[in-house]
Amino acid sequence: IYGINYGHEKYKVQQLMRKYCEEAVQYGDIPVPPTLKPRHVTVILNPAANRKKAKANFEKYCAPLLHLAGYTVNVVLTESEGQARTLAADVKDSDMIVVAGGDGTLSETVTGLMRAHGRVKCPVGVLPLGRTNSVACALLGLGKEGTVSPGEMAAAAMAVVRGQTKTIDSIKVDVVQEEGTPPKPVYGLSGIRWGVYRDALSKQDRYWYLGPLRGYASVLFNSLHTEPIAAHVVFTHACDGCSRCYESRTDLHPTQQHRWYHYLIPSFTKKPPEVPQVNYRHVVNTKCGEVSELDLSGVDINISCPSVSRDSRGVRVSLGPLSPSWSEYVEEGWRRVRGELPTAQKQLEAQQLEIVPIMQLQENEEKWFSIDNEEYEVRHIRVTLMPKSVQVFLPQQPQTYYTLLERVLLGCC
Repeated sequence: IYGINYGHEKYKVQQLMRKYCEEAVQYGDIPVPPTLKPRHVTVILNPAANRKKAKANFEKYCAPLLHLAGYTVNVVLTESEGQARTLAADVKDSDMIVVAGGDGTLSETVTGLMRAHGRVKCPVGVLPLGRTNSVACALLGLGKEGTVSPGEMAAAAMAVVRGQTKTIDSIKVDVVQEEGTPPKPVYGLSGIRWGVYRDALSKQDRYWYLGPLRGYASVLFNSLHTEPIAAHVVFTHACDGCSRCYESRTDLHPTQQHRWYHYLIPSFTKKPPEVPQVNYRHVVNTKCGEVSELDLSGVDINISCPSVSRDSRGVRVSLGPLSPSWSEYVEEGWRRVRGELPTAQKQLEAQQLEIVPIMQLQENEEKWFSIDNEEYEVRHIRVTLMPKSVQVFLPQQPQTYYTLLERVLLGCC
């Protein structure tokens, strides 16, 4: 039965790739005026992602579609952790940047662009080739963040080929310290995880011999370490835009949709319909800029960026239970392994917040939290929402991988 299912799944992926290749060729056959150069895409590829399978998956499921679409593709490989920041900052004369890796590679790329230019100067494509792909799965409407299929990788590449983009929010994380020069800020698109569930899942590679059950085993074997964490939080309430913050937020200012030369140069991508702009100078929000303080205590604290949290107006802070029972801890941990949203005892939404950890460390003891699944030492930090700061490629109608396969087999795609 396993062999039959494997063969049937492989056949469906081949049919989906054939459909995608036929569509990509149509984009590549569009004539380009002699005064314009072919579109240039820079791919920042992390070959070590997903246990060194990322490069092979890119060459098999993503690169052919980009070449068939007529793009000039320049692939840059990372050789060490953190190198994607430097590579992204050095990119010049590229129409778009495509990140081939997981959440960590994407965060490093966005951080490098924001540090170098103060903004992301060109659209960013996300190819979910890593082990954790929470941002890609949330944006592209794919499956669970840890189980990305070949068809989903190809679907992400087709989102780049089709060229439809959306501007999303990001977060800026600064270390707050009174003395010395603080480290440079880190930018993320997913969020921050801190607590016992993050600590347990970060150890799952120790149980590699259990295969797909290693995450469940990591939660189970670390079920005795459920000490709560505590922090003092100072935050300003989230605001969609009003007269108070209009001057300081450039994302609220009206933008010129077309420049004069756009009418002389043909467009090769479909653009979404323009949405009527709101005059935020006339919007009143009495809570905008209001500072509040509170103490949080629980087994974990999750900070989610609006790009991955549902129906969020700002940075969402979710607090886990204070002292769950053993069965409640295991049940919630296994929900996280399956890629489901965390259960929150308390939530708040903020435009900016400072987190001051309250903890007593023993000698040679270190505590860690994750920013887009990359580990950092727990310190006093400031998290700022950066509205509409990153332009990413999105499918026209996000749908699950299995819906795509069903449409292919029915001849509808």
